[in-house]
Amino acid sequence: MRQIVKFAVAAAAIFLMSGQSAFAMWCGGPSSTGETQHHVGEHACYELFFNNSGGDLTSGTVVVLDRTGTGVNVGVSGSLTTLPLSAGRNDVDVDGTDGDVTNIGTYITTTTTADLETVVGVVDDNSCVDQSYCRVQVRGPRLTRCAGSTDNWTTGDSVGTTTLAGRAGDAANDADGILGVALSACDHTYDDAAVGWVDIRPQSNE
Repeated sequence: MRQIVKFAVAAAAIFLMSGQSAFAMWCGGPSSTGETQHHVGEHACYELFFNNSGGDLTSGTVVVLDRTGTGVNVGVSGSLTTLPLSAGRNDVDVDGTDGDVTNIGTYITTTTTADLETVVGVVDDNSCVDQSYCRVQVRGPRLTRCAGSTDNWTTGDSVGTTTLAGRAGDAANDADGILGVALSACDHTYDDAAVGWVDIRPQSNE
């Protein structure tokens, strides 16, 4: 058993060194135990998502799943906008040789709906170019763009999407979905492009 594990670890290392990513999600993981070296990145998890918003997105932008936009495929080859009749593994098209694959749940956009259930995280790349894959932080502490003048939050508040695209704000008490919990105040009440720290832990109440 140990030999199998060692082989799997070695194979993964070789794959990563080849310049390709072995996983769609990855986490920082603990790498330091000294207080002066330990940092927020060690508590962060990321996923690659396809920017289908129609424009470039900047770091700190709050994003949600795009379920119905152009290019979103939900079915199998030949009827990619129709749900298959079965939930069988062979009804999920993962064969890209035919020029398309099932990609529902991998496309992102922004929203002007407050506290949307489909919030997935915050753009981590400095620039997320439209119609390309980019890194989105889906867990852990992150500086996040906040709607300081229209939907201000304070430390400890639940935060979610707002009516301003790409911004986070104070979530309602009965919010359908939240992005996470504020670790610092968004106290720039004059600025809808301010930033604040959020512990990203997306969840839906519906």
